[in-house]
Amino acid sequence: MENITLGDINGFLLNFASIITAGGVVCALALKIGKKVLDNSLDPFNKRIDEMDRKREEQFIATNNKINKLREELDDNSLNTMKNSICNEMIPLSERVSIFEKYEQKGGNGAVKVLGHKLQQEYEKELKKKER
Repeated sequence: MENITLGDINGFLLNFASIITAGGVVCALALKIGKKVLDNSLDPFNKRIDEMDRKREEQFIATNNKINKLREELDDNSLNTMKNSICNEMIPLSERVSIFEKYEQKGGNGAVKVLGHKLQQEYEKELKKKER
């Protein structure tokens, strides 16, 4: 049997380390190339997804704008209906006062507001008469 020297072990370890290092470099290079190939193959899908996201965002904004416009119209219609009810003398005074309070809470203003305050005063007078 031959004697193994320290130099032989050192050479063996050096060769083994070189092989491991070379293998690591090859693996790293393969991963880098593989990632690039994968990214390039996914690129059309990513572009399509980005385009779909952009369209979805545009649709969301358009829908939101329509909802806001409808909400404004609904508020206007609500205020106009309240104005008509407040001014309608065929509706009982208590109802007109109640509607006026809601009208005022929604930001109603102008001549109807002046009339509403007069109606409130009338209603208070009626209630005081009933208490006596």
